[in-house]
Amino acid sequence: MGPLYKFGWFDFAYGLQLAVLTGFFFGFVLERAGFGNVRKLTAIFYLRDFSVLKVMFTAIVVCMLGLLYFSVFGWIDLSRVYVLPTYIWPQIAGGLVLGIGFVMGGYCPTTSIVATVSGKLDGLIFIVGMMFGSFIFAEIFPFLESFYNAGNMGAVSVSDVLKLNSGIVALLVCLMAVGAYWFVEKVEEKFGDRVTLPGGSSRVKRSAAALLILLGLILAIVNPDRIAAERQSSRVQPQKKTEEIQKPAIKSEEPSSSEFKIVDDEGC
Repeated sequence: MGPLYKFGWFDFAYGLQLAVLTGFFFGFVLERAGFGNVRKLTAIFYLRDFSVLKVMFTAIVVCMLGLLYFSVFGWIDLSRVYVLPTYIWPQIAGGLVLGIGFVMGGYCPTTSIVATVSGKLDGLIFIVGMMFGSFIFAEIFPFLESFYNAGNMGAVSVSDVLKLNSGIVALLVCLMAVGAYWFVEKVEEKFGDRVTLPGGSSRVKRSAAALLILLGLILAIVNPDRIAAERQSSRVQPQKKTEEIQKPAIKSEEPSSSEFKIVDDEGC
């Protein structure tokens, strides 16, 4: 909703209402997917059920493809989408801490809220632990500030790091997703319980994988970065021409012997 808000489609108050509605449906979908159950969440660490990886990876791929296709169609300006800056070392450390907490507590921050709302006491305890940890972090922040800002890389993307256009990166991510889905299902067949694992038609899965790769291939050929650059240049050129037309013509005047007037100072 951020880019839509910047385009002026709705005001701040209405944006907050949409955020609440979006959060409600997000939590509802997580609960229906079983992500309010700690056994379902931690099964990934025992190689029994990779639903967490499948759902989260699918969300990443859908968001990536949606943003890039919206950019190609001109429905969204990716340059106006805020990208969090990368602080490589504290974010690696934070990922490790979050992973350890996930294994020990069985929840991530979002799923703990889902579990608490659905009446699970362990979810509430997890939230209390997060609040206590946030308080401790705030108190000792002056001692961690230098590490907190370490490895600042700015607002970079995968395409910036790999020096590839975003369409090729999208294709690589789609191929990675298909390979990951195939691999984890083989692991589930060996270590998981086939009775509790979700089923699915092999034909549907192959069709979905083919569609995913096709969507990534189209982006790699189309090159959204080139289209965005061309669209931006086409906007700038007419604006410059309009400014030149509207700029009043300056008549040159010969200075008199008694007075010298600066007609146009360019700061030279």
